[in-house]
Amino acid sequence: MDALERAKQIRFYHTLDLTPDYTTPGWFDMRRYVGEYGLPDSLAGKRVLDVGTWDGFWAFEMEKRGAEVVALDLDDERELDWPPRHRPKEYNVAGPRGQGFYAAKEVLGSKVERVVQNIYHAKPEELGQFDLVFCGSVLIHLRDQFLALERICNLVKPGGMFITAEEHEPLLNRIPRMHLARYRATRQKAVVYWIPARKTWKQMIFDAGFDRVEEIGTFAMEVGEGEKKFTVPHVVHHGFRSA
Repeated sequence: MDALERAKQIRFYHTLDLTPDYTTPGWFDMRRYVGEYGLPDSLAGKRVLDVGTWDGFWAFEMEKRGAEVVALDLDDERELDWPPRHRPKEYNVAGPRGQGFYAAKEVLGSKVERVVQNIYHAKPEELGQFDLVFCGSVLIHLRDQFLALERICNLVKPGGMFITAEEHEPLLNRIPRMHLARYRATRQKAVVYWIPARKTWKQMIFDAGFDRVEEIGTFAMEVGEGEKKFTVPHVVHHGFRSA
């Protein structure tokens, strides 16, 4: 069975245009939101890290722009940052989480390198440093968002940048002089911990070590399929390290 036929049998998380005639029916269609993130038009000659790549939408997008891309994720769902009451006790019933990525990589002829590692353990001694680190809609699923941001900052080389887009809590941003986050209990299979306000995200990124942080904009991300669709407010930040 060739890679395209394998891909057609996989339940994708990301919607991916694999060929002119076949697009994966993913749970998240990020194609319409690419312009919201402020990605550089050209990443030629740049080394880029995609944190929490899953099926690789952003990794492949940045490779199209000329980057050498490393994609970070985990294969075993038991290793995800889930609380004890929701943590799987057995290995993934459907197999490793990287199946969609590898099938897509083969169909696309991609050179993206996928590394199986938790962001908490990602260090420049092993991975090196990057001109750009991208992390989209991942931090809300981590119990220690600040540790993840600190690790990410250490992976950005001097003069490099960090791009992130995460869910935010609009009501909390109205409270003056306070940086707040709402704890949201887990629901169904989506494990979500803290939902910070926009200004809280910005302060956390700065406190994690970035020398300058800019809020680029906000947008509403549509999630799901059919009657189950709903929108989630997102805020985009860019963090910069001084050269």
